[in-house]
Amino acid sequence: MFKVTTPQSSEDWQAYYSLRWQVLRAPWGEPRGSEQDDLEQDAEHRFIKNNDGEVLGVARLHFNNHQQAQVRYMAVAEGNRNQHIGSRLLHELEKIAWTQDADELVLFARERALDFYKRHGYELKEKAHLAYDDVQHWKMVKQKPSEPGWFRHPNWTQVLQNTWRESIPISDAMGIKVESYTDWQFTTRADLDANLNLHNTMFAGSIYSLATLTGWGATYLALKEAGLEGNIVLADANIKYLKPLNNDPRGSVELAGCKGKLAELEDNGKASYHVPVNVYDGDVLVAEFEGHFIVKK
Repeated sequence: MFKVTTPQSSEDWQAYYSLRWQVLRAPWGEPRGSEQDDLEQDAEHRFIKNNDGEVLGVARLHFNNHQQAQVRYMAVAEGNRNQHIGSRLLHELEKIAWTQDADELVLFARERALDFYKRHGYELKEKAHLAYDDVQHWKMVKQKPSEPGWFRHPNWTQVLQNTWRESIPISDAMGIKVESYTDWQFTTRADLDANLNLHNTMFAGSIYSLATLTGWGATYLALKEAGLEGNIVLADANIKYLKPLNNDPRGSVELAGCKGKLAELEDNGKASYHVPVNVYDGDVLVAEFEGHFIVKK
């Protein structure tokens, strides 16, 4: 899995700025140095490297004032696109902005990136500047969501959490909430104190319930992505308990691992969806769950 980090060494910084220049400046004949501005020292910088140390993507965040932060210099190496690198960088910058109490994020997107930012909750506001007499930019804004991790379609995430609270009361009693929704992952968390057994670890039944709701939520969001609606039920499941859960209950679905043909819902009135869920205690894997969900019109 790609990891978002901060440049540290002189080699890191050189490679960071090199990619920024190669993608955002060199194609228009701009010289080295044009990829930097006078806010570099006060900004948050993030990048992604592969196992060989090659920089795959870069991005920067700075604050325009106490309420507004701005994303700039988002760039992904041409041969490494469509791997969620831009999404991971943007997600990290958003978490920084929201946890530092920004109310909104602003950016100026090139035309080819508009759909990418719209998919992540940014609203197109107005036509902005034209760079190099060739590249039109558009002002886009995103308001702070209810939770820092609600990255992709935060309105769907809010509806999902409300549905759990109103329709599945036990989820509220267990303190189960959506933690994050991104292009690559859906995660939840639970309140350990509300789920303790006599050994001061999480009830096995609570772990199962957390995994089930996490899988149910991933299915719900997959339906939303497909523009479909239906009633979701758990048809079959199995779970393997690996370790006691003592501290920080979290459920996680890697979206690429989900399988099913939800489009069959339109033709057959029914579809199945297979969702693998991992349950963690912080970063430690404690249970593996396989859920087979049925969706009916």
